[in-house]
Amino acid sequence: MFTKGLLLMKKLFAAFLAVLMIFSLASCKTNETSYALTIEGTGISTEIYTYFLDRVMSRPQDYGLKESASEKELTNVAVDQCKRYLYANTRFAEMGLSLSVAKKTEVSQHVNNIWIRFENHYKSIGVSKQTITKICTADAYSDAIFTELYDKGSEDVSAEEKIKTYFYENYTAFNTVCVYFNSSDGVSPMTQLEISELIARFDTLANESTSTSEGFSEAVKALGYASSGTVVLKKDSDGYPKGFFDKVYSQEDNSVQIIRYDDCVFAVFKENLKDKGDSVYANYRTVCINELYSEENNSEIRKNISGFKVEKNEKTIGEIYKKLK
Repeated sequence: MFTKGLLLMKKLFAAFLAVLMIFSLASCKTNETSYALTIEGTGISTEIYTYFLDRVMSRPQDYGLKESASEKELTNVAVDQCKRYLYANTRFAEMGLSLSVAKKTEVSQHVNNIWIRFENHYKSIGVSKQTITKICTADAYSDAIFTELYDKGSEDVSAEEKIKTYFYENYTAFNTVCVYFNSSDGVSPMTQLEISELIARFDTLANESTSTSEGFSEAVKALGYASSGTVVLKKDSDGYPKGFFDKVYSQEDNSVQIIRYDDCVFAVFKENLKDKGDSVYANYRTVCINELYSEENNSEIRKNISGFKVEKNEKTIGEIYKKLK
């Protein structure tokens, strides 16, 4: 009787070990595939990695890659983006920062807009709305870190003066009208006579004693055209011909200049940006801080994440690449 009981216990124990082994193997398999990467001991989910690789593969040029970038190049950049994601979350916590209610609402609305437009795409590649929320929240963390480090507030006189100097050296304000050298049908080119007559009409604008932007708009209207109203333009911005900014920036305030190109002519009234008051500067202040310090900030991030230890789940990473290709 004792022997039979012992045999039964052995069988039960053997069965228990078999079950335990099955669960153990299943657990190992789950751990193996639940993360695409482990960075500094923190697992990066397959969804997060998929999101970043999808972004890189969709627009490689945005990340300094060629359209024909190799799998290795694309993967390396995606890994780098995952490092930045982890850095934003970690650094935000280390600095003891928090997002305002308004910022959280903004993130939520942004996620909803993304999901409305790209829900089918993200579902097809296995990225959930929850993951989009995590990534957009990390982006908000990055913004908060940047603001904490580089926006000292207007109370810091020297820092504020640096921002203002940058603004007034890299932006200009003007009111303009532009006419292309096309006939009234808008298709066929003007004759040389028509161009000469147009230039002559524009020259009258420059010769008139127009001292205000409003007066310039009225004079333009009298010629049968409509002016742009006040435009604040940054140096090297797209949308205007080459050299346009420099010509306007060097123009005397409250004066009219005629700028001719091969296919069009501009009449430009130069406004005094400083006379427009601090409200205009205030609208561009955050943009200027980003332009002034973004490279410094990126350099600091690159330095901090360069030493991150990364363990790749090569099989999972390869499968994700094939799925997105």
